[in-house]
Amino acid sequence: LAAIGGIDNFVRGQRAKVNDGFFLSRAPAALASAFFVPPEKAFQAMDLLRTVQLESLKGSPGFVWNLPGEFRFINISDSAMLQLAAPGLWLNVEMISFADLPKTDQAWKKAFAKVERYWVEMLGAKPHMGKLWGFEDDMHGVVELFSKSYSCQICRAEQKAAFSAYRSCLDPNDLFASGLGMQVLAPCRG
Repeated sequence: LAAIGGIDNFVRGQRAKVNDGFFLSRAPAALASAFFVPPEKAFQAMDLLRTVQLESLKGSPGFVWNLPGEFRFINISDSAMLQLAAPGLWLNVEMISFADLPKTDQAWKKAFAKVERYWVEMLGAKPHMGKLWGFEDDMHGVVELFSKSYSCQICRAEQKAAFSAYRSCLDPNDLFASGLGMQVLAPCRG
């Protein structure tokens, strides 16, 4: 127990000793959503993001994009059971913004949803599972994240079946069968 109490002092001491000015000790909360886009559609993806960001500067109700978009080209191999994007070259494009500046959470969610819909529906983009995705309006027009109707479509049925069989061998009592992962593995309903 005494060792656990000493961790805080150890970390504080190491930070003071090795901080070269590039060690991030505090940062504002940021919203990040990223998608894999076919590289031949890179211009359309970035052009839409640029357009909505510039439009927000003209008096967007409650939300102004405040960080630039990012992109990188990546080569995906065929190495994951629940791989979302096919093997090959992809553009990973990211929309980001500081979380503290929008007037409401709905303001930024609606802006992110607009970009996501275009990237997914028009460009065939696939979500980066470690970021924000699945923006959807409910019956009252409230936009929420990680919608069930979208998450169930991310993986193919045969991927879900193979992964579920593998998972059940390692977790026969479903101890770890919870959260967003299970939502992605679920079948789509009506």
